[in-house]
Parts: sequence; C-alpha cells; structure tokens
Amino acid sequence: MIINLNGWPGVGKLTTARELSKLTGGRLLDNHTLLNFGKALADEGSPEYYALVRAVRSVAFEAILKLPSALPVIFTSVVARGGTSGFLEENWQAIVDLAEARVCNLFSVTLTCSATENARRIVHEDRGLRRKEQDPELLVELARTRTLFDDGATFRTIIDNSDLSPEETAFRIHSWMNNTSS
Repeated sequence: MIINLNGWPGVGKLTTARELSKLTGGRLLDNHTLLNFGKALADEGSPEYYALVRAVRSVAFEAILKLPSALPVIFTSVVARGGTSGFLEENWQAIVDLAEARVCNLFSVTLTCSATENARRIVHEDRGLRRKEQDPELLVELARTRTLFDDGATFRTIIDNSDLSPEETAFRIHSWMNNTSS
C-alpha cells in the first residue's frame, strides 16, 4: 500500500508519518526529502528547481518500485489545487501513478487542525532546521488561494489532530486503514 499524509504546512504530517512508519513497518519518504535537494542547488520555484525535484522524485519512485509489494510506503505532501506552477497537482498524479504501477491501494489521509493550533505549530524551531515554512501568514494565503484534494485515492479520510498527539493520530490512521482494507 501507499499512504499519503496530506495537509497544510505545520499540521503534523511528518511527525505523524514517523509514528505511522513505526506502526506499519513502512518506509517514509517525506516531501522535504525531495524538495530540499532542489532548494539546495537552485532558486526555489525556478525551472532548475522543478527539474531537480522531478529528477530526484523519479529516482526515488524507481527505487520504490523495486521494494517488496507488501512493504507500505508513506508519503507526506501538500496536495492542493491552485498556485502558479501546477507542481502540487503533478506530484499527486505521480503518486497516483506509482500506486497503479505497484498495483496497490492508495490511502489518502488529510490532516487538519484548528487555525490557532496550526499557527502555533508552524513556527516550531524544528521546522526551520528542516528548511520548512514557518510563516503563519502563509497558512492564511494557502487557505485563500488553494484547495486540498485527493482525487484518485483508493481510500480517503480526514482527521482533525488539533487535540491529538502524533502517536494518537498515527494509531487512528492505522486503525482506519486496517478497518477499511479488510
């Protein structure tokens, strides 16, 4: 299976994905692993940046196709319509295509939390260390100009993790997946 954790920056995708990886024994490929390669070598948003990110994604997805089919793969990403590049939609389609090539289910979990909690989380210093966005105003702009989606997923759910720990959120996701696919 492929599991994608979707949501706005700071909602807790990576922290939850780490816990989910422990529960499922799956491999984790968070979106910043791909994006930071591009950020390190090109100006973010430039054609060179997107070319680098696409190249890294291509190599990563080829490696995923070589993994045992029973091994879960967990992604984190922002899957949203809007913006000027179309990259977020393209990246989601690449994940959908990867699930099809692996002949496996694609579980989409959209994580949400209250605006207050999201603004609190996005400024955490660990985010800066990983080159992640830390501007609470970005959240307002994203909500105004973009829409989260998960078209093409085999199974989908939304979890509000405002009052949940990452461990509790991962447990809910794991339970949902087990109940959904059985």
